[in-house]
Amino acid sequence: GHPAPLSLAEDAEGETLDLSEDEPPPRRRKRAPVEDTPEEWKRHRLAIREAFPHGWSPPRKLSREAMDGLRAMHIYDKRTFSTPVLAEKFKISPEAVRRILRSKWEPSREQRARFAERERR
Repeated sequence: GHPAPLSLAEDAEGETLDLSEDEPPPRRRKRAPVEDTPEEWKRHRLAIREAFPHGWSPPRKLSREAMDGLRAMHIYDKRTFSTPVLAEKFKISPEAVRRILRSKWEPSREQRARFAERERR
């Protein structure tokens, strides 16, 4: 038959390896609460106003189905379908792609039906 596999606890000479750990494993840091402070909120608000003085109104808007497709492509392979690649494929700005990917809002069935009806007109 076959020789027995080497033990993970022994080295090549048959000596038992010391597998004890001198230090305990590092503790995982707990994430800070996601609540923004008023100062961070003000700073972010000013940065957005500076970047978009007339408000966020992209020149080209995607349908709900296109947004779902964009998200699905990014989830499938984040490296292949990165923000710049998706922006180029869908002919929208990288900022629009970033906002679509960041958004967690999902319409209800009734809202989805209403949007679909509106897009058909």
